[in-house]
Amino acid sequence: MIRSARPTPAASTLGITLTIAVLHLFGWGLPVVAILLGKDVLLVLGLAVTAYLLGARHAFDADHIAAIDNATRTLSGRGARTSAVGFWFALGHSTVVVGTVGLLAAGVHFLVTAIEDDSSPIRQAAGLWGVSISVLFVLAFGMVNLHSLVRLVRRRRAAAGADVGTAGGGPTGPLFRLFRPIANLVDRPGRMYPLGLLFGLGFDTAATIGLFITTGAASFQVSWALALALPLLFTAGMCLFDTLDGAFMARLYGWAAQHTGRTFRYNVVVTSLSVAAAVLVSMAGFSEILSQATSSNLALPLDTTYVGFIVVGVFAVVALVAAVTRVREPITV
Repeated sequence: MIRSARPTPAASTLGITLTIAVLHLFGWGLPVVAILLGKDVLLVLGLAVTAYLLGARHAFDADHIAAIDNATRTLSGRGARTSAVGFWFALGHSTVVVGTVGLLAAGVHFLVTAIEDDSSPIRQAAGLWGVSISVLFVLAFGMVNLHSLVRLVRRRRAAAGADVGTAGGGPTGPLFRLFRPIANLVDRPGRMYPLGLLFGLGFDTAATIGLFITTGAASFQVSWALALALPLLFTAGMCLFDTLDGAFMARLYGWAAQHTGRTFRYNVVVTSLSVAAAVLVSMAGFSEILSQATSSNLALPLDTTYVGFIVVGVFAVVALVAAVTRVREPITV
């Protein structure tokens, strides 16, 4: 019996790079075609740049960052290669945008009113669905990482001679037992694709598609090439930055997991940050679910607009400090 070989890290990286390059090639090539066909340069470039920046901005949404970072930490603890986590998540998320715009271009016009109307059942259901999925999986990853964090601390204290009971254990309460099977559904980076697809059915993506409907209608009057370019540019921007985030976190977690000297402390720091981000996003999402389900203003006063940028910035600072301290460490023979 012949087993199919898994792609090597180099082949996987090459495939991801080529995919992102092709998205950029077609995404930016189609506006060039529109310009060559005599369309207004400022209009074409303005819409193209807006779509690309919208995708890049979407990659830094708090739920994206929390899902990618916590999934990367969880899979790293299992010894899996995790540099492609962000790529597969973004690709699944983008499939909803590209697929819906494709249906609209094919003449499925009943979606236009349903998506553009904030009070439509589809928009309401999409909002509730998207938030529920993000809370469920982000909290599941967060609980698994909390278990890993407590286990790290207990092992360290046991190594130092402290009496901590079961040194290698972690919290195994009802919440951990409830959420661990959910987190286990993502057992390799490729499983982030269906998760990204589920995230993509949410309110934010519906709002993005609504924007593409508006701009797409104008674009079809300007050029078919520009109309096709908009969702591709959105996908290219989001895939690039989600992939970079996932690869960066994979490298950071991989280094921090060495469990020696300062690296142990950095492991605790980055894992704690991941858990904190998961809890914050879950709290904000859960309060939003209660508000929508009860038609009341129960949402917590948590503005997560810039949480994704803040989390990435903090991790970047941690990585910089880690790199500097490693360089300054004396070489022992």
